Amino acid sequence: MLDMSDDRIRVKAGLDDLSLVRAFVERHAHSAGLSQDGAAELVLAVDEAVSNCVEHGLRGTEGEIEVCVVQQQDALRVIVRDDAALFDPTRALTAPLDVSPLDRARPGGFGVELMHRLVDQLDYRITGEGQNELTLLKRRP
Repeated sequence: MLDMSDDRIRVKAGLDDLSLVRAFVERHAHSAGLSQDGAAELVLAVDEAVSNCVEHGLRGTEGEIEVCVVQQQDALRVIVRDDAALFDPTRALTAPLDVSPLDRARPGGFGVELMHRLVDQLDYRITGEGQNELTLLKRRP
């Protein structure tokens, strides 16, 4: 881990610190009043976003990933920033979850579909510094 504050964690882009990111998001999800299921869904969606950055965006090169949380009155917003190759998952083709990977011409795509299904809102933008910024919003019931 490179850095952590109350509302932000910054890690080297690798799978080694993924458990720290999951624990950070889970802690905030529970303190924001998300249900057990809602917290688990948000953690899984963030885990998928960070894993995709490491495995597909950076492909073994050096980089950093920053995860910030913002509590809102009715939701928790998680912002993931990285310096991987630019990629907008809100516009990516997704794989239907009811089709076996063995029956598909091309593997992958399930993670993006999962993110869409697990959170209430998924937004993407390119920051002024040229980074990917993915925002995941999970509303409280």
